[in-house]
Amino acid sequence: MLLPPPRIPSPSSSLQSLLMASLPDDLLVECLARVPRGSIRQCAMVCRHWRTIVQSDLYYRARGKLRMLESFVVVFGGIGSGLSSATYSQSTGQWQAGLLFPDNHDHDHDTSSSDHTFIHAQSAVLQHRILVLGATLAGDCTMVYDTWRRTVARAAPMLLPRKKFACCVIGDRVYVAGGASRCRASRDIVMHEAEVYDPELDTWRRLPDMRHRRYGCIGAAVDGIFYVIGGIRRPYAYLSSMDCFDPRVNAWLKSRPLPIGGGCVISCTVVGSCIYMLSSHAVELSFWRYDTRGQAWSRINLPPIPSPLRIDNLLKFSCVTVGSAVHIIQVGGCIDDLLRRGGRNPRGLREGLVLVYDTRGQEWSKAPHLPDMRNGAVCAVVQC
Repeated sequence: MLLPPPRIPSPSSSLQSLLMASLPDDLLVECLARVPRGSIRQCAMVCRHWRTIVQSDLYYRARGKLRMLESFVVVFGGIGSGLSSATYSQSTGQWQAGLLFPDNHDHDHDTSSSDHTFIHAQSAVLQHRILVLGATLAGDCTMVYDTWRRTVARAAPMLLPRKKFACCVIGDRVYVAGGASRCRASRDIVMHEAEVYDPELDTWRRLPDMRHRRYGCIGAAVDGIFYVIGGIRRPYAYLSSMDCFDPRVNAWLKSRPLPIGGGCVISCTVVGSCIYMLSSHAVELSFWRYDTRGQAWSRINLPPIPSPLRIDNLLKFSCVTVGSAVHIIQVGGCIDDLLRRGGRNPRGLREGLVLVYDTRGQEWSKAPHLPDMRNGAVCAVVQC
């Protein structure tokens, strides 16, 4: 049997490989920072050194300086191993749906556990990586999705498993506070404990306790301050205040009031130095802007959602920021179903409504509907 002749690399390809291998790291970063987003995954597979480079802060900053980063809205949803994702591109104005787990996901970390659920989870974004905190019924799982390499892995779980808690990112740290302990033997306990996550060390550390116990609270970060907004201290006892944590002094500051006495804070997001907040009081929705520097609240025109409308546990909205626009995404429930249960005519508002508020023009518009996301979902905006 004749063996095929050995493959001899062309002189040009050998020379190119030699030149790339001999480049100092700073020049190599500059070269790799110019590759298209879809090719980063292949670059990471060339060798361990290249994989280290494309995962580094230096590489991410280099792509940012070259304006190679684009904002994407990413939504994860589903339960068990049937987890799905949907990605919205601002440049195309379209959603792209797919599986959360690619064919080559990291089996060593057992990310395909059938216990996964995003109903009470929270997301945090560190550069091109999305962390989903509390992604199991027990609240003891942290999932990390790498948007460049399209891989999913596990990270260290929170020290205290919790659900419906506040979360934010300040610098390269993830902060969480409040929520409720996932106690299966008895009723859940409302929490005031807080923690911080160091991604480089993959460790969590306890922080001083909040002034108030809060369940169902939401989090935001502005100018290095962690705002823990709203929530309840016991069933139907809504908190009309927010606690503020300053990592620079490792202390909680004086609590600040909310403009919604007895109302429920649904979701919030940050544009510049302002927090935009969607809330519900009985059957009335309201939309607010909080100027953190002037410490002043102002009411904004309502999003085009039928009113009066009682928000129940089945209807869930998330707020995210893309550029200077606020996106309100319906990630659970159906508005028409609520209208029917209230004896009103449906409006043709199916699941996955996406509303956009232009903070400069102060106008509302609609974006393409979110693809079908079953059993709860969690949203994030990532620049990658």
